[in-house]
Amino acid sequence: MHSAPMSEPAAATGSFTGRPFTASQHFRLSLYATIAHALEVFADGDLPTALEACPFLEDYVDDIAGSLDDEAGTGFAPRWRHALADWERQAERAGAALPLLNLRRAGLGALEVELWLATGLIEEDPRFSQLFAHAQHGQIQGRDGRPSFGLLQAWWREDEEGRDRIDAVRRALHRLIDLGLLQVPNPEAPRPEWTPLPTLAAWDALRGEAPAGRGPRLQPLDTLTRLEDYLVPHDDLHPQAVLEAMGAARTPPLLLLRGPRHNGRKTFAGALARALRRPLLVAGDAPWDDETRWQLFGVLAALHGALPLVEAELAPGEQRRLPPLPLCDAPLIVVTGRHGAWSDGGDRPVLEVALPLPGPQQRLRQWCAVLPTQMPQALADAAALRLPSGQVQRVAAAAEGVARMAQRTRIARDDLRMACRSLQTARLDTLATRLQDARGLDELILDEAGREEVEAVLERCRWREALAADARTTSTSGVGVRALFAGPSGTGKTLAARAIAAELGKDLYRVDLSATVNKYLGETEKNLNQALDAAEELDVVLLLDEGDALMANRTDVGSSNDRYANLETNFLLQRIESFEGILLVTSNAADRIDRAFARRMDAVVHFRAPDALRRYELLCLHLGDAAMPGIDDAWLQEAAARCALSGGQWRNVVLHARLLALRAGRAVDAEHLQAALQREYRKSGAGCPLRPLAAMPSRLRLAAGQAGG
Repeated sequence: MHSAPMSEPAAATGSFTGRPFTASQHFRLSLYATIAHALEVFADGDLPTALEACPFLEDYVDDIAGSLDDEAGTGFAPRWRHALADWERQAERAGAALPLLNLRRAGLGALEVELWLATGLIEEDPRFSQLFAHAQHGQIQGRDGRPSFGLLQAWWREDEEGRDRIDAVRRALHRLIDLGLLQVPNPEAPRPEWTPLPTLAAWDALRGEAPAGRGPRLQPLDTLTRLEDYLVPHDDLHPQAVLEAMGAARTPPLLLLRGPRHNGRKTFAGALARALRRPLLVAGDAPWDDETRWQLFGVLAALHGALPLVEAELAPGEQRRLPPLPLCDAPLIVVTGRHGAWSDGGDRPVLEVALPLPGPQQRLRQWCAVLPTQMPQALADAAALRLPSGQVQRVAAAAEGVARMAQRTRIARDDLRMACRSLQTARLDTLATRLQDARGLDELILDEAGREEVEAVLERCRWREALAADARTTSTSGVGVRALFAGPSGTGKTLAARAIAAELGKDLYRVDLSATVNKYLGETEKNLNQALDAAEELDVVLLLDEGDALMANRTDVGSSNDRYANLETNFLLQRIESFEGILLVTSNAADRIDRAFARRMDAVVHFRAPDALRRYELLCLHLGDAAMPGIDDAWLQEAAARCALSGGQWRNVVLHARLLALRAGRAVDAEHLQAALQREYRKSGAGCPLRPLAAMPSRLRLAAGQAGG
């Protein structure tokens, strides 16, 4: 099949005058160039025969001839291409953003573009299936009316000078397939019978439309934050210097933006993209795991002229290697956490920028911006919350809503705390449980040394940012606080953790070991890392109860189980050391904890069994002032002196005594306490050291003698 004789191209200047420099217009003009070529090669260039076989083509003939101001029936294709090239030069001078032109600048040839457009003709007009079906009649039948591999080779085998280029056509089609621009739904068929079809995401981008569905998301240029408006998280970060370093690289670099989630990492990336006059293309979930999706991601970035961005969180020790991004000559941005290693499969230089949580002054500026009408004290309370910058707007809106429901215009500290709970995500809720609030240190009964240590932990938490910022501080642990509460069961370790969280105005989450520990290799470490990351991001206090279960002494390796157990311990050691939140660990068997953990603790508080005076204070605290008039104080002192119970056991005693009093319909008295004490001792298989009360009713003596109460 040969092309029709070609006439000399007409002057193209002014042929497309007045047509807007838009992506949709460029797409239409380029599509018509492909149609003009098809008209010349179909039926060997015999236009009347072509129109007789496919009458719908007459509409396109009229459009093409009218646009070229020429009634001639041949030589459409070269003249249209010439006029299109002139229009494209004018569009470039006007600074128009044209996806197809971006793709050609990235290295896609004119032949490849025209072949790609030919495969998508029926996407724009299904009547073209008649053309391809008629052309392939008696030869190779296309699928669903699409042009086959063989037909495309036949129709584009000669260039405008009549030279054979069938090998070039074959290479072009294969490259389009390799880049993900074309898909082959029938790869099992012989190659001439392949019926390639365009990838819809790329086809839509060619029309100037943003990606739809669950694929990459395009953020237009005018929606991105300006670089001068970006609020830096610390004074050592200079956005303009980052931009200059990106521009100074010999090849477009791989830029790693490390930091916590929701901390303005993508905002900073968008600001850099806007400064480079590019939109931002955010990849979906893990596109590099699929070669086809990764290639398409690069093609979409090239089509939109966008800065590509990949977001992923790696666990400590995890590595990820990114393959080269086809057709994309822009810097590649990776938004990630503090852990894991990234490398590039091409020749991109790697630049790394740390975006930690904002400091106190930066947070205060943010809160002043989002809550300009609030009192200074409310803003100071808000700035004390060590939240990622991206969460400030959400917390501010939620806190205003909480205050409004309470019929107040001023935000209180509790409003902020309630608002922060709206941030609690499944990442933490599936691995930890929020504990009930405590009243504070007032309900904590400890000996003098223990109370001083707990108060020291509290002060360390309050001043942790100031300590980390002090140049004279030799600690390398940053703003993290780690404390170990060791002692027998029931001595107030968990209560102390609740009291510290209450004093700090933060929620306390206890790690659920049943949901964290996993029999599969590496899953326990991932779960622990997820819980610690979420606690840092949400600014909550994390409680690792019965910590000796995870912090046991490392052993000599005698089996694979020993090796994996030691690996878990080593991971937890490293992760706790880098933790930037507040971690409280409790243990009933501190001697079983690896000494390396103890060295990493900022404080170790020993909780001892209460003496007689503390037991008396515990008993009075649990009873409360309302029950005191009905009980002889001498009897309470004797009970505290004789009954060596822990704080948790005294709570159980008073709770059961209240139950007996409710059943009897009167206030709690010594008889109820006596019965409850005997029951508590019965639970442990021991006898109560108190002398029995002669006036105790038989029903209470019966209750005291039953183990189940």
